[in-house]
Amino acid sequence: MKKKWLVSAMMVCLLATTACSEKEQAAAPVKEVKQVVMETVKQEQATFVSELSGTLQPLEEAVVSFEVGGRVVELSRNEGDSVKAGDVLARVNAQDYALQVASSNAAVQQTAATMTKVNNGAREQEVIQARLMVEKATTAFKKVQDDFKRVEQLYQEKAISKSEFENAQNGLTLAEKDLQNAQQSYSLVMQGARAEDRDLSRASYNQAVVAKEVAATTLAKAQLRAPISGTIMAKLSSTGTLVSPGTPVYQVGNIDVLKVVLPVPDREISSWKEGETLSLELYGQKRDAKVVKIFPGTNQSTGTIGVEVQLANPKHDWFAGQVVKATKTMKGQEGIYVPVEAVLSRGVNDAHVFVNAGGKAVKAAVTIGQLTNDRLEIKSGLKVGDELIVKGVDRLFDGDPIEAAGGTKP
Repeated sequence: MKKKWLVSAMMVCLLATTACSEKEQAAAPVKEVKQVVMETVKQEQATFVSELSGTLQPLEEAVVSFEVGGRVVELSRNEGDSVKAGDVLARVNAQDYALQVASSNAAVQQTAATMTKVNNGAREQEVIQARLMVEKATTAFKKVQDDFKRVEQLYQEKAISKSEFENAQNGLTLAEKDLQNAQQSYSLVMQGARAEDRDLSRASYNQAVVAKEVAATTLAKAQLRAPISGTIMAKLSSTGTLVSPGTPVYQVGNIDVLKVVLPVPDREISSWKEGETLSLELYGQKRDAKVVKIFPGTNQSTGTIGVEVQLANPKHDWFAGQVVKATKTMKGQEGIYVPVEAVLSRGVNDAHVFVNAGGKAVKAAVTIGQLTNDRLEIKSGLKVGDELIVKGVDRLFDGDPIEAAGGTKP
């Protein structure tokens, strides 16, 4: 009797257990089909926008100063005035420099007269006078010579003393020297000045001419002239100031055209070419600018290379010293690029995406590269043609059923 009861009880429990298991299976939840946005993976060329800033500068700029010292007596230009190269901007008192010019003119005239006299030689009166002196010395010499012959005869006959003979002999020697001197003077008058004298007079004249030119140049420097055409950017002195050579007086700049040197990272410099156009922005205004120069070296402190761009500024409504932003669209490498929100990452070496595989989200590990315009480069883990889930990935688990947003199943 007990056995029958035990078997019956076991059967009841077995039936109850089976019923509970079937009930639990019937109550198991069905996985939710999640809506996502997908795009087909393709090969594309990356483009990115480089944004750089720089300070506007005049195309040309010069700090103008006097080359001579003096007291400023005139400053004729003010800030904002337009000037042309060569225009007189200021003057210093030039009285001392004018006196130097007058003195040098007199020196030129004096040395010119001396040189003319030397080159022209003796006058006719001087030639006649020299010839007469030769004739006079010749007559005197012949007379003394005749007298000496008589004295010599008397001396040989011992009619006169030795002392008288020697006196006559000395007189003959002196008369001969006088004749020689007269003849040499006449020769010099006839031949004119020596070559050394002519060279010396010519050198003195040339030196006087150079001194005159120097004085005239110095006088001209008493006027301060604009070295370039442009606009007066700053007035740095005032009338009555005693200035020395090199003291800044004006700052002149050409602002009809402005330039800016952009600090381009050296890794991007290959994308920049001379002659190309890019956009500059200043307080919402945009203007085209042209690349005119790429500097030959890298700035060791910043790792950038200077690129000079220029833009027209005919109305002078952009100002030197303002900071502008340059925008340039550049092309990168070809590859697979996906929206950054499609990639889940816990670190550099732990990145993954979800792709569609038969209506299910399948997790795929990927290797990422550079970020360009909110798109990540995928170096491995995806291939062209894959259906990549780009939105809704933060709600997905591996194997979740999915459908395209709007109810369309993939």
